[in-house]
Amino acid sequence: MACSKMDSMEATTINLKVRFMGDLRAVVGQPDLSMSLPRGSNVGDLLKCLSIKFGDSFTRWLFTEPGRLHHYVLIFSNGQNIKDIGGLTAQLEDSEVEIIMLPMFEGG
Repeated sequence: MACSKMDSMEATTINLKVRFMGDLRAVVGQPDLSMSLPRGSNVGDLLKCLSIKFGDSFTRWLFTEPGRLHHYVLIFSNGQNIKDIGGLTAQLEDSEVEIIMLPMFEGG
């Protein structure tokens, strides 16, 4: 999947593997997805692309408002919580990247 028109040269894209965890799997109807984005893309670009692909139910599940994630959603890029590496502006690397979206559980 590519969200925008891209040059066919592999050097202009990054390859991503997105894993969906918890209730988000039911929203998107699959456990994972392989896709490409333009080099220089960030986590926000990825989520925008996924929102286009999976629609309003996906977007509402992730965001309280544009650019603001629900408190129960955790996103990791290469094992690092995006909150620690720039949030939605965290750059996605040139190598294959894995993003894990995991809802936090509340209560006790």
